[in-house]
Amino acid sequence: MSWPDEYGSNFAKIDYQQALLIRAVLVQAGWQPRSINRAMIAIKGIMKVAVMTGNAEQRDVAYLSTISQLKSPEYQGSPLTAGQVSQLFRLLEYGRSVSAKRNLAVFALLLGTGLRRSELVALILDDYDRRKHTLLVRHGKGNKSRLLFLPKWCQEYLAQWLAVRKLQDGFLICKTYENGRVVTDVGVSVSAIYRLIKTKLAAIGIPNASPHDMRRTFITRLLEQSVDINTVRKMSGHADISTTTTYDKRDHQFMQRAAVALSYDARTQPHDARKN
Repeated sequence: MSWPDEYGSNFAKIDYQQALLIRAVLVQAGWQPRSINRAMIAIKGIMKVAVMTGNAEQRDVAYLSTISQLKSPEYQGSPLTAGQVSQLFRLLEYGRSVSAKRNLAVFALLLGTGLRRSELVALILDDYDRRKHTLLVRHGKGNKSRLLFLPKWCQEYLAQWLAVRKLQDGFLICKTYENGRVVTDVGVSVSAIYRLIKTKLAAIGIPNASPHDMRRTFITRLLEQSVDINTVRKMSGHADISTTTTYDKRDHQFMQRAAVALSYDARTQPHDARKN
């Protein structure tokens, strides 16, 4: 959030009541609990520095520390089903323009690697190893890097885009024009990706989906395919496994199938397990 300059010197004077008022205003403005909690943490941090520099009293920090964090409600969005993903790609494949091929690559990368939108638009051509079919995210969330492995179907869509983009230095996902012109040194904005996702999902009958559902689909699909959750955590770029669990949207049918598969019959166990 950008604050007017004249407010800057006043942060060190925020007391308990003012902090509660700020939180109430942010709630009223529609901020998400996580964003509000981060704002409150920032205010508390500023106050701690103010105490160290003699601009605030220790008791003020103590009072602020009693303000609890807001709990995040369970997100009501849901991952796309396999059928919806197939429908989405049928729609995308209908286009024949250069922009259409780029858009196919965008969705393939989002659904095939779980990239955040900010990570996607920051990628450059050199981040893609065409021999190993990997992507290097240099500055992910928390300024952490990670290596992503592309599934074969994702490689194919990316190859179609690179065939028209060419191998010039610049952004991997870059600016395109209706006349087919590609400008590799101009990237695509996060807001443009947001609009693209919302438009295409609405076109297949999912008008209220969040663009973040692309990432939720990636994580849930991996878990549905029995990839262990710690591996999913690493692939998603989560520092804490508890964050990964909030994306787990497997339904009751999945749990029902897991229960049906549960067995203590030694005859159904792997040979190595029976020896232990």
